[in-house]
Amino acid sequence: MGLDSVELVLAVEEEFGITIDDADAISLTTPRILANYVASRLGTLSIDNGRCLSQAAFYRIRSVLVSQFGAMRQDVRPASPIDHFLKDNRRRQWQELASSVEATQLPQLQCRKSIYYPLTLGVPLLVLALLLRGNFPIGMALGAFVAFWFATNIVTDKMADVLPSSMRTIGDLVPYVRAPRREEWSRDYVLQRVIQITALQLGIPVEKIHPDHHFVKDLGLDS
Repeated sequence: MGLDSVELVLAVEEEFGITIDDADAISLTTPRILANYVASRLGTLSIDNGRCLSQAAFYRIRSVLVSQFGAMRQDVRPASPIDHFLKDNRRRQWQELASSVEATQLPQLQCRKSIYYPLTLGVPLLVLALLLRGNFPIGMALGAFVAFWFATNIVTDKMADVLPSSMRTIGDLVPYVRAPRREEWSRDYVLQRVIQITALQLGIPVEKIHPDHHFVKDLGLDS
């Protein structure tokens, strides 16, 4: 098999946690045939939920980082720092990553301490001191302190761009990702994932790939 074929087979093996024999790989000529083969293999495997779900979650993160964040596939490993892949607007990219991998409970970014404490403590305390110095009633002064504390917390939330201490590597993201359980891997799901993997490997838009396209004749895969 050519390099493109090998990489496609490896990517499918990694995605679904199976091994595809070279002899079988030769006959897997279209996305549909490949997906049916994968589905049949999944049906004969015993379920190891911990390994299976963790692998699926990692591969999903890697796929998103490659396709949406411009990462190189070989650079995305469980120990890779998340910082390496969030380049521009970290707050926006963090939200996009969470949405793309369906990590609804992903911890929020934090505001820099050099900004957080002066704003959330310094400003309210300054307001309180000024009001007390101006002989305002203590109740009014305390009310203003609380109001400014809430307001500055809202502001710092919008300025948050620091990863939580618990979120340093790609591996730290894995437990938060919703990975389909093996029993949810229907033939249709497998087919769609095979098409997505093919699109990623060959640099072809997903919508341009038909389930019955021939990998070599129609999609230009190096055989």
